Amino acid sequence: MPSPAPALLDHVLTMLEDVPVGLLLLDAECRPLWFNEEAARACAVWNHGERHAAALRARNAFTVPPVLAQACAQLRADPTADPVKVVSDNARGLHARIKLQQARAAEAGHAFHIQLDYRRPRGDRHRPLSPGAVALLARLSEREREVAMRVREGLRTAEIATELRRSPLTIKTQLAAIFTKLGVRGRTRVAALLNR
Repeated sequence: MPSPAPALLDHVLTMLEDVPVGLLLLDAECRPLWFNEEAARACAVWNHGERHAAALRARNAFTVPPVLAQACAQLRADPTADPVKVVSDNARGLHARIKLQQARAAEAGHAFHIQLDYRRPRGDRHRPLSPGAVALLARLSEREREVAMRVREGLRTAEIATELRRSPLTIKTQLAAIFTKLGVRGRTRVAALLNR
């Protein structure tokens, strides 16, 4: 009977693709081993700025941002230091939590596990999402997640539309879809669920 490991790995990678947080795995030399769409989008903004990143196919144009590669190099250079480093660009709402992961098997080598968060700065945006909030966001499409996160941060419909460069009617339609998918009646409840 064949080993279930390849099938399991395929399912895990598919599941991680839908996580509403950017996930990036780099080898010890800072070369990408795997990343999801959210990570590709955050790295595109880090590398090219928000306006140019919007025009790119983020996955096809993926490169590790120099600031992240530099932070990884610093972690690798000092094995006695804390194995976790946080890098932020608050002006653009970009944040990365980098962890140097020691390999269990010597031949596997070290790797960097990076969680990327890309949201415009607002209110309590530094407060991490709870596992329950992440599970709720996983029910939404990528565009709905962008709207829901801004609702969490207290933005009004017009502000969300301006920030995301969409029409207010589009935002209202996406809000209606969010309410239906999360089983709530209004934006106050969405904010409460994502902030708990």
